[in-house]
Amino acid sequence: MDAGRYHEHYLLQAGWLAPARHFLFRKAGLARRRRVLDLGCGSGVIAEEMRQVCGRPVMAVDRDREMAAFARARYPGNDYLAGDERLLVSKGMRFDLVVISFVLLWQQRPLPFLKRVRKLIAENGALLVLAEPDYGGRIDHPAGLDFLKEIYISHIRREGGDPFIGRRLPALLQRAGFQADVELASCLDIPHGSAAAAWEREWRFWQELAGFSDATLARILRLEKRALARQERLVLFPVFCALARP
Repeated sequence: MDAGRYHEHYLLQAGWLAPARHFLFRKAGLARRRRVLDLGCGSGVIAEEMRQVCGRPVMAVDRDREMAAFARARYPGNDYLAGDERLLVSKGMRFDLVVISFVLLWQQRPLPFLKRVRKLIAENGALLVLAEPDYGGRIDHPAGLDFLKEIYISHIRREGGDPFIGRRLPALLQRAGFQADVELASCLDIPHGSAAAAWEREWRFWQELAGFSDATLARILRLEKRALARQERLVLFPVFCALARP
């Protein structure tokens, strides 16, 4: 899948979580941080948002070279690097604020990852975990849509990730040497305020990503549209966040 498709998904996701994210930016003192790292920046949506808040370029890093190149072209005001936390540690780089969002759930070994991230944090610096989900707590209404969370869970597991990472966040941070305030960032009442067309594009994105059949897609869209028309559609989806200091 090309970077542009991912970018469309990231924009929609960022819109859903914007209120919680802006609160966390204030809590972390983003406006006064001079050296900020967006680790696992994707298409650069959040890095650009942070640049506008702090008024200086953000270091944005992603291990996917195509994604890093897309972000550089889309948001040229930041500094970009194709790589990961290992590369940054080897360069001896340090940051006042390291930010991750939907990154831990894709780590096959999240604890060693967090221990390496800890090495990137300067004195008096912090780690801001903007969003880590727990798909085990997802509720879809009406009940006929309960099967949707299994699509996400199965895909994340196939990719070597942990769909239940949110509930593990406090223990992981503590074991990695952080003192952390872990909170529930959002329960994501979706698709409240979302256009039906955007919701359909999102499911087509997930079909391409997770590889489910055309028949399953047709069933999902039929159930989604019926629930929306009846004003019954509801998603409750726990997403965890944390502000952590070494």
